Amino acid sequence: MRLWAKANSHELPIIESVLILGLADGVLLIRYFSFSTRQVEGDHWYSTLEEAKQDAEQGYGVRPCEWQVMPDEQDELYQLSVMPIARFTYDHVTDEWVASSSEHAQESGQ
Repeated sequence: MRLWAKANSHELPIIESVLILGLADGVLLIRYFSFSTRQVEGDHWYSTLEEAKQDAEQGYGVRPCEWQVMPDEQDELYQLSVMPIARFTYDHVTDEWVASSSEHAQESGQ
């Protein structure tokens, strides 16, 4: 799942747009200086889509009706966004990304 919206924040006018990228465990809210040139300002992880949308509304002025659905293509943006964490899961106890159990077992020779 990918949702895109134009940002409209008086406090952060340098943020042009935001993208919500669905992951296996939660979502990323990716902030862009320029979406067309892939200039990313940063991202945050959220456990639910609703949390990401609420943060986008409060922090970047994105109203609920402004989200546009983007195709779930395995393009460069998707690969850049997901590859670093594709083999990891979020540990809610430690608030850290950790290697998935199957990946960890392979690394330890089990």
